[in-house]
Amino acid sequence: MPEPVDQPPRPATAGPLTCPRCGREDRVTGVGAAYLAAKAKLREETGTGEESKVTTREENSALAQALAPAPPEPAGTARSCTATLLLLGAVGTFIWGAIAGKWLSRDSAERWIPGPSGDGHVVVDPPLLHLAWISGAALALAVLLFVVEARITAKWRRRTLPGRGAADAVWSTAWYCARCGTVHFTGEPALTLQQFRTRVWSAGDYGDLARRHPAI
Repeated sequence: MPEPVDQPPRPATAGPLTCPRCGREDRVTGVGAAYLAAKAKLREETGTGEESKVTTREENSALAQALAPAPPEPAGTARSCTATLLLLGAVGTFIWGAIAGKWLSRDSAERWIPGPSGDGHVVVDPPLLHLAWISGAALALAVLLFVVEARITAKWRRRTLPGRGAADAVWSTAWYCARCGTVHFTGEPALTLQQFRTRVWSAGDYGDLARRHPAI
């Protein structure tokens, strides 16, 4: 994005919509409106005929992410999916071991082995203890991943939620110029998207996160 340098003086009759960089207002909108307009809605259609299914999901564009009043919530999809798979594996391994190894009941593990002359003897199948270890390890790892995910999300909320009101109050008074790609507040010079992000997030007391999440 171009830096707001060498800005022309604002006309004496300039209103709040007038961009301090280009001196025009035909492509200036409120930051809130620009943010919502930048959110892309993707339409997906699967199947054919009567079995077809249409789903719509919302995806933030680069501009929407740059204008966001707060840092994005940590994406824990990979951790959650891995934990779910491990949990299912732990349950499946335990059930398999319980049926094949018969470790839940010693009597059910007894088998009659007939002999060649009609006699025979009883044998006891040993439990499949290695399956128990695999099941337990998978369960422990799944629980650990769920706990890590919960702690990361809780930390993010503690940092952002208390200051969101103050950040939104500053964010909602700004204007975005689509021609210059800059943001301004009434009567002030134009700001780059990164400068705007730092100002808004600092109002919410999480401005240090702006360096970790640079705007476009």
